[in-house]
Amino acid sequence: MKSATYLLLSPVVSLCTSSADTDDWIELFDGKSLEGWTANFSDQTVQAKDGVIEMRSVKKNLWLVHDTVFRDFELVGEIKAPHENYNTGIGFRCDSTPVGYQCEIFDEQSGSLYAIKQGWVFPPSKDELEQFYEVAGDCFKRGEWNEYRIVCVGDRIQIWVNGHKTTDIRDSTFQEGRVAIQRHGRGDTHYYRNFKIRPIAD
Repeated sequence: MKSATYLLLSPVVSLCTSSADTDDWIELFDGKSLEGWTANFSDQTVQAKDGVIEMRSVKKNLWLVHDTVFRDFELVGEIKAPHENYNTGIGFRCDSTPVGYQCEIFDEQSGSLYAIKQGWVFPPSKDELEQFYEVAGDCFKRGEWNEYRIVCVGDRIQIWVNGHKTTDIRDSTFQEGRVAIQRHGRGDTHYYRNFKIRPIAD
């Protein structure tokens, strides 16, 4: 994996956008169907109900992968995981497998960054977890709806959890790809809603 540059503790951190941003948000989930999404396993339970995607799986790392490829963008969405015994995340710049980046959603590590099937991007090691915990604080609310915001422009990746910035790095491992949502084969039903994306032009 290419090395990452960490911007999280920089004294001046700005939103990485362009004057050519579009104002057009694309709804990735229509609230009533799974149109545009493909599951990586067919023998699991996934359904759209009352504006929410509900996912269950047993001992399998279940992903729903969106069909559309994006490069630079602002992505928002909400996830509610069980209060305990869960593991989930948001993939982005992924292929259809999916392999790409993942915004980790798991207790105090929520809002950190993982490269699927490759390893941690930020924090890059267990030795640096405590520093991440100090920055993230208590922004993640266990057992509740949590809002995630991800901005990717070029090699800069920024993540917010409930409006609190947790990650701000530069990494060029993945340049473009799909959005995906994960349910990692344990715990009760996981819930997902209000996923939309706004492309950012070069």
